[in-house]
Amino acid sequence: MKTFYQNKYLVDVFASIMFFTRIPINWSYFSNTAPDLTRAAWSFPLVGFLIGVLSGIFGEFLISINVSSFLSCSIAIAISVLITGAFHEDGLADMADGFGAGGSPKKINEIMHDSRLGTYGTAALILGLLIRLGLLVCLVDLGYSLLIILSIGFASGKLAIIFMRNLYQTSSLAKTGSIIEAVSPKKILFASLIWFVPVFSYLPLFAFLLGTILIVIIVFFIGRMSKQKLGGITGDVLGATAFLSELAFLLGLVIYFSGVI
Repeated sequence: MKTFYQNKYLVDVFASIMFFTRIPINWSYFSNTAPDLTRAAWSFPLVGFLIGVLSGIFGEFLISINVSSFLSCSIAIAISVLITGAFHEDGLADMADGFGAGGSPKKINEIMHDSRLGTYGTAALILGLLIRLGLLVCLVDLGYSLLIILSIGFASGKLAIIFMRNLYQTSSLAKTGSIIEAVSPKKILFASLIWFVPVFSYLPLFAFLLGTILIVIIVFFIGRMSKQKLGGITGDVLGATAFLSELAFLLGLVIYFSGVI
């Protein structure tokens, strides 16, 4: 007889938590089989929201006691890195090293799997974190909730993973088990609704549309580049897509709320 915590939806959520975070999960409580991330893909945005809440709640508290937005956002980012183990940041750095160095698909893949961090990867990592910090500080200074903005950003990145996976084929060089299978339309719709309802409810229409358009640009740009350089996508490419899609959506919000357009 299945218990409450063996409900298939709850199992999917905890599979995603275990995959995307360093939060300790005793998987044997939930299932006797290995986590099925393809089945659990619908819950990716939900886990993104969770990461944002856990990362932003202390930063939100600091802001409430008049700690500077710069320090509050910096601490929130540091907490997110601890929670996720810099999972997507690692993908960004690996992709930057491989694509930056260039060469044959095999050579690029070897560089991406090299545990050493190269010049391109270091630059991408530093710039990516600085841009994330700058975007968060801008939005907080404009009066928006750090917790909510972080949650929207992380959830947007997780949703982008699903679309990237379904739009582009997997590279033959991708490690077995490093990438999910194609997600069913039903699960894509479910994941999209989980993301869409709270995000659209919080944001003005044009802010939402601008952020979404920028994510679409990121997905197609990285997807085409990966197809040219690797013959398809890999786990690192999906991680980089999540990170850059988060930045893209937040950039859209900054552009809109700053009155640029």
